[in-house]
Amino acid sequence: MSSTSLSSDSSGSSGFSGSSALAPYGWDDAWADAFAPYGAQGLLPGRVVRVDRGQCDVVTADGILRADTAHVTPHDPLRVVCTGDWVAVEPEGDPRYVRTCLPRRTAFVRSTSSKRSEGQILAANVDHAVVAVPLAAELDLARIERFLALAWESGSKQEAARRTMDAASCGHRSP
Repeated sequence: MSSTSLSSDSSGSSGFSGSSALAPYGWDDAWADAFAPYGAQGLLPGRVVRVDRGQCDVVTADGILRADTAHVTPHDPLRVVCTGDWVAVEPEGDPRYVRTCLPRRTAFVRSTSSKRSEGQILAANVDHAVVAVPLAAELDLARIERFLALAWESGSKQEAARRTMDAASCGHRSP
């Protein structure tokens, strides 16, 4: 597995050099630049792939690790760590802690079921959202519209698609 390398050029800005184990997860020059101050502190870059009860799974160049979010848990429900966030994680420790979240490019937010007027963050830093509906079910235009509006408001590029019926559900066999 290759590793993430951050370097500085003569202008002092950090760069994303070579191939990276995090590139398949969306790591690019802009994320490397945003992370540079935290890399200088010895922290590791990672992408959150799961969050539950104050803990998260973070993909790093060395693999997936479990981290505690206690140091970055705000009172604002829209700023909590969520799937898709890029974070700076301690390189060692038991438990390891997320020390900061990088600014989000996009965010999927829905209304909460509570009577308060706050949102719930569902996912962050999603570049493309595809709303797929099956051909086998009756088309619910209002539902598709809600999903496309959610994708539009997130800042991601959205698309709608109708899926073809699965051959197995029609009784056809593959050769």
